[in-house]
Amino acid sequence: MSIGRDKSAWFVNKAKRKISGVCAGFAAFYDQPIWLVRAVVVLLAFCFPVAVVVAYIAAALILPERWVY
Repeated sequence: MSIGRDKSAWFVNKAKRKISGVCAGFAAFYDQPIWLVRAVVVLLAFCFPVAVVVAYIAAALILPERWVY
């Protein structure tokens, strides 16, 4: 198993973060571009601002940190 490349769980990607790395971690897990995940989060934040902020903070605090380049 290579360190930082295990795709068995969600994680926070500290190497490519803008705020805390939650979107970068989800993008790496689902093999999607980071900009797409960030755009989806921004669009969802317009519709459900409280839920998105609470979920983002919870993910930043709970998910394990990894440095994936």
